[in-house]
Amino acid sequence: MSEKFDILFISDSKNAVSSIIQKLKAYNFKVQLEFIENYVTLNLVLSKKTWDIILSDYKAWTRYGIEILRIIKEKELIIPYIVIGQEIDEKGMISLIKTGINDYIKEDDLNRLIPTIIREIKNTKHFNKLKNSYFSQYLAEEKFQTLLKISKFMIYKLDLNINFLEINNVFTDILGYNKEEILDSLSVYKLIHPNDEMILTKGIKKVLEGKFVTNIKYRLKKKNGSDIQFSSNLGPIFNNQNKIVGILCVSEDLTRYRTIREFIENRIHRQAMIAKFGLEAITEKQIDKLFKKATSLLAKILDVEFTKVLELLPNNKFLKLRAGSGWHKGLVGNATVENNINSQAGYTLLKTTPVIVENLKNETRFYAPKLLADHDVISGMSVIIQGINAPFGILGAHTKKYRKFLKDDINFLQSIANILASVIVRDYTEKELRESEEKYRTLTEQSLLGTLIIANERIIFANKGISDILGFSINELLSWDLNTISQHIHPEDLQMTIEKYNKILNEDISSFQSEIRMKKKNENYLYIRQYLKRIQFQGTFDLHINIIDITEQKKNESLLESSLAEKEILLKEIHHRVKNNLQIISSLIVLQDHYVKDERILHIFKDFQNRIKAMALIHEILYKSENLNKIDLSKYMKNLVNNLFKAYSANSKQIKLQLNIENIDFNLNKAISCGLIVNELVSNSLIHAFSKNDVGKIIVTLKKTKNNRILLDVYDNGIGFPKDVDYRNSDTIGLKLIYTITKQMDGNITIERNNGTHFIITWKL
Repeated sequence: MSEKFDILFISDSKNAVSSIIQKLKAYNFKVQLEFIENYVTLNLVLSKKTWDIILSDYKAWTRYGIEILRIIKEKELIIPYIVIGQEIDEKGMISLIKTGINDYIKEDDLNRLIPTIIREIKNTKHFNKLKNSYFSQYLAEEKFQTLLKISKFMIYKLDLNINFLEINNVFTDILGYNKEEILDSLSVYKLIHPNDEMILTKGIKKVLEGKFVTNIKYRLKKKNGSDIQFSSNLGPIFNNQNKIVGILCVSEDLTRYRTIREFIENRIHRQAMIAKFGLEAITEKQIDKLFKKATSLLAKILDVEFTKVLELLPNNKFLKLRAGSGWHKGLVGNATVENNINSQAGYTLLKTTPVIVENLKNETRFYAPKLLADHDVISGMSVIIQGINAPFGILGAHTKKYRKFLKDDINFLQSIANILASVIVRDYTEKELRESEEKYRTLTEQSLLGTLIIANERIIFANKGISDILGFSINELLSWDLNTISQHIHPEDLQMTIEKYNKILNEDISSFQSEIRMKKKNENYLYIRQYLKRIQFQGTFDLHINIIDITEQKKNESLLESSLAEKEILLKEIHHRVKNNLQIISSLIVLQDHYVKDERILHIFKDFQNRIKAMALIHEILYKSENLNKIDLSKYMKNLVNNLFKAYSANSKQIKLQLNIENIDFNLNKAISCGLIVNELVSNSLIHAFSKNDVGKIIVTLKKTKNNRILLDVYDNGIGFPKDVDYRNSDTIGLKLIYTITKQMDGNITIERNNGTHFIITWKL
């Protein structure tokens, strides 16, 4: 062989490997045999130089093999590792290879050794070559330029000072800057949200170490000042000397996913938080800690600056700020609010239903108490926390920003208030009751959640909530065992549920939540979300289950999806009707033709009819399209020009048509504008460019240029466009229309007279 390979052979016995060493040296391999005494020696040997391959006998593998693989992985080395040993069965060999070695050579089959070594070394060198050159400077530039043109992702290249080197059109379209603004004066750190700088910095640090970073999320500032979140992949760009010279970034806009899915996920998350808080409420013994958790949770989930628990004092004249977040230091536990009809708190207690304030400065139902006024509160909402026989107080959420709170916001606030009410009931009950089981029953039975406790494969506790959800009485539920429970779980959900039950009881997991279908007493299935946790109850470890009926939520999700589908159908129907109305207008013009004898007026009517058809074609394509945001330009132009050939009775054998239409995404307005221009230019060619028996051709070209502009070229090889006609000041409606539309699109018109006429129009995409 012409190339020498450095091979490290690790063994415990020189005599046992001498024949293998001779075999390797016979093939001109450079072999170094090492006898390892301890892990320190192993580390030194592996760090001494860069090895092409590592060999060891089976005895050395049993002592040091795992450590060898660990060091290779830790140092991020790419070195094949082959073990040589006695014959083992196929199962044992597969087990060895799964640990991370590249191959296992039997001692009685050493003929495989040399080909295996050559194969593994070549594979490794090929992999290293790809790894080191894929982002080399000259290759990356070629690939990068292709990506810039075709990718729908936001792609940009940074230098080592984190300044922009190059960006694609998606970048400018999403963020609203032009390329000059970005490349001349802006850096990534001028665009990134301050709270996300550390995320990007950590990612860039890894890239500069030669690593690839995937799926990091950060926000960038648009030109209008708003923020937009991206999921980004970052990778190093290497030059021919394997030195990092830049960073390649590919980012995806995440905001497009935040529609119905975000709404549904937000609702699911809130319900999960309610259930989790409900579980915490069961075990939390100190009411003030629970109040603190409740106000912190409200501030986080509702995204407000201020939350509060107001306790109605015994004199009923004031409410005390018992707990809260965001208030000035020293107010929690001391500040009071008047309880009368002139305050929001008093108004809420009097009204007994949730009270929402959109703008406290314009509020006419009550005045702004000092507590809210001192904190510049604008919007807020408050609900009652029920006590034993009277209201305990108020739970509220407030913000300095103008905000319209949604129904989901009110429901979340009310749910937390209801759980606090349950805890207050428990707190009161604990003062009256001494037996722990009865205290637990009293609290749970008044909880809004359905609750079960399963012990020894039977239900030993069920509250009124679960009875109301499933329709069975508490006594009926207490007669159920696991088999009965299984009969009421939908067959498709049963296997997963049993597996999770067993994992909890076997202590593999401590808790889990899932959505399943359960059969009610009336045989109808309903959707529930269940939260299961292993608890200690009455001296044993049992299964605690909280259940929420989410059937209505599932229906709402289905309605939302149906509503979107209906709106899409309606929009298609609108396009269909617009097309029909335009065709009716076209037909009326045709009817009028019979009463007009003046050829000039007939020509004007035909021009109007063609323009109407050009617009009608767009709506016809849209209502037949699956994507209402995308117009098939090729199909549109083909139909449009063919209609013109028919309208002017152009003989296809005499006048040949050629269409060169790129697939460019146009919105409705641009497509109509483009269609009207093509209509006028092709009509003009058919009418004026050729005599009756002329043989000619018309070529329509529409494409995107390198400088990110659209080029429309309508060419005919006819008699040529008159030199004395100025399209900017023409008396003809057609030329005026072309000039006006082009000007509206901030475009340019060029006429080239070369073996015919090129009418060239360009505008920015």
